[in-house]
Amino acid sequence: MKTRLVRITILLLLIFTISSQPSRAAAEPPSLRVTFINVGQGDAILIRDGTGFDVLIDGGQKSAGETVLEYLRQTGVDDLEVLLATHADSDHIGGLITVLQASDIPIESVLYNGLPGDTQTWAEFDQAVTNEGLHLATTGYPQSLAWGGASAKLLNPDPAIDYDDNNQASLVILLTYGQVAWLFTADIDAAVETALPGRGFPLQADILKVAHHGSATASSSNFLAAVQPEQAVIPVGRNTYGHPDPLVLERLAAYGAHLWRTDMHGTLVVTSDGTSYRIFNTRTLLPALFKLPYFTESLPSVGQ
Repeated sequence: MKTRLVRITILLLLIFTISSQPSRAAAEPPSLRVTFINVGQGDAILIRDGTGFDVLIDGGQKSAGETVLEYLRQTGVDDLEVLLATHADSDHIGGLITVLQASDIPIESVLYNGLPGDTQTWAEFDQAVTNEGLHLATTGYPQSLAWGGASAKLLNPDPAIDYDDNNQASLVILLTYGQVAWLFTADIDAAVETALPGRGFPLQADILKVAHHGSATASSSNFLAAVQPEQAVIPVGRNTYGHPDPLVLERLAAYGAHLWRTDMHGTLVVTSDGTSYRIFNTRTLLPALFKLPYFTESLPSVGQ
């Protein structure tokens, strides 16, 4: 009985010691935060550079619109400098309609890949952009954009190529902040992956947004060898497509990537000071420890 009490006392002391340490996040707010919002089967990525420059890439399906909007509100987003639709698929643009219709979060610009869709969801998205007093601006390779303190290089689509479908024409973005890099691949396939190394930019990235929710049509071995990701984030929810494909998971693991899935881990937050980064799993509020000491911070519960 005494041995058990001693063990419990030691455990409580350890918990108190950890929880009473000053939060590094409170003393030194991270300069860049990239959030993979859990929207089920779809993509929604929020980028905040710490100086008030906010970018929303995709918004999941229409049913996810309120989830995305509430996350923006809870995290203090009062406007969006950039709203970007990687391509016209409904599981990427649907939720953006709700964000565009919100009166409390004005939007300065809307970017897309230049290929409009032919669905009712696309028509509603297009109308929502017009109602906001904006127009759809085309972007793609080889443009480079300054997003606050970060740099965004557009690697796809190439305007010289006539793509077979909108997935192939997805906007691919290499985001760099200091020495840390993210690669956002939307829904590209292996054919596009093969073309990317010839576009003049190194593909190496610390964090890879896995293409097409982990579909077997992407994440080829040669592509992963070029990217060499330390972290692989798969935005995915319930689906009938077999996403993520087991062979894709095996390939990612074989290249040493730590796997994250929004259906299992919830909304994922990556913070960076430009030298190193931390990843938080908001479902448990436990950080993955990479290169920097432990700290805790409060995160919104929306989208988990």
